Amino acid sequence: MPEEWNSSELLYQSVLDALPEGILYCDANYIVRKVNQCYASLLGGDVKTILGRPLPDLNPLTRAPVVIKNGRPEMGDLCTLPLFGDNYKFVVNRIPVRDSDGAVTGMVSHILFTDPAELRELNRKIDFLAKKLKHYNRSLKSEHNAHYDIGSIIGDSAPMRAVKKLIQNYAADAHPVLILGRTGTGKELTAHALHVRSNRAAGPFVSINCAAIPKELFEAELFGYAPGAFSDARKEGKIGQIELANTGTLFLDEIGDIPLHAQVKLLRVLEEKRITRLGDVSGREVDFRLITATNRDLQDMISQGNFREDLYYRINTLTIRLPPLRARPEDILPLARHILSKIGCPTANFTDEAVRVMEAYAWPGNVRQLFNTLVHATLHQSGERIDARDLPHEVTGGVQIPERHSPPQRHHDLAVWLSAQEAGFLTAALQENQGNVTLTARQLGISRVTLYAKLKKYGIRHSDADTAAIDL
Repeated sequence: MPEEWNSSELLYQSVLDALPEGILYCDANYIVRKVNQCYASLLGGDVKTILGRPLPDLNPLTRAPVVIKNGRPEMGDLCTLPLFGDNYKFVVNRIPVRDSDGAVTGMVSHILFTDPAELRELNRKIDFLAKKLKHYNRSLKSEHNAHYDIGSIIGDSAPMRAVKKLIQNYAADAHPVLILGRTGTGKELTAHALHVRSNRAAGPFVSINCAAIPKELFEAELFGYAPGAFSDARKEGKIGQIELANTGTLFLDEIGDIPLHAQVKLLRVLEEKRITRLGDVSGREVDFRLITATNRDLQDMISQGNFREDLYYRINTLTIRLPPLRARPEDILPLARHILSKIGCPTANFTDEAVRVMEAYAWPGNVRQLFNTLVHATLHQSGERIDARDLPHEVTGGVQIPERHSPPQRHHDLAVWLSAQEAGFLTAALQENQGNVTLTARQLGISRVTLYAKLKKYGIRHSDADTAAIDL
């Protein structure tokens, strides 16, 4: 320390040196006027060798000229120092100093972390949290993302061309869309296509099966809840599915199964564009495009008092009616070939008799029934092509199904046949568990890792939306 310092200056310097953090003050010409030993050591010297020197000479990357010129503080910035190179980043606050007239006379630099080991641990934690956040964002985006467009809708019959035209017309509109159709006609796939074609395609696509949520949990799932809203609630609260759809599309499948008490709250959200979590006192603005679907007669439900009429008119601005499979028999063969490709039998084909039987059948379960029928057929196939005898009894109307198959004639045929059966079995299991990999693996008695490997091997997707991909 300079020998000419008096006792008060020595005391002031002692106070600065006692701090575990770096403190430096430079004047308007960037000359270091005050510095403690902690900061001086980070610059490669001590107090005596640092005082009176230009800060840019000690640290060419210093931001002092910028802060002194514009007079704006820089808080919590990350910086490097020549002594440590780019391996360590220090957290620094840079604060301009002003005189009584408000003119900037210098800058205080305050370094928060000085121990490289401590900083290395902090960097490790920050890097870990950044990777974890990236993983969660990627998972969330994958979960709430529409995978299918109009091109995924199989069928070129007149009814399906009309449906595709409506999708194209309605996609650019902001009004709610109600999709009507029997089970298995492709309501979810239609909703995906509406989202992908809309100006909200970059936003989330949140799909909710209203029939799958227990009534007592419906409001908590749809609207979320505040911390401590009820017993057994998460202490941090929970964001609702409606909030997750903000800036994107909310798809409420089987909307006819929404409990009456939740219908009132949903109607309020649609009218006010605000949502209030259970147990919360303040609302949040939400912006989403609503798409709903049902296989039920909502007008009949209104007359029975099971569905609110005002909600019906709120969701029924635009309507798409999906034709049953029996109304478009010319689409059955293209659909069947598409399904066979998805279950690992891309080269499989049909006899003329099998095609005739499938096109004549009424298909009350629509495409989902067709999917199950083809899984059954591949497991019972006795020849090179799927024949009417390989189809289930309910489809053939009395054609006897052989009890056992003729064995494959060549060894490589056996490998192909076994792979096709395994792929079909896995696909059927996934469909039964609504695309849930954990439940499917548990049911099959294999690990998730093994199941994922098999799905990848056969090119089988496993989200709920992928089941919908066969619906048209």
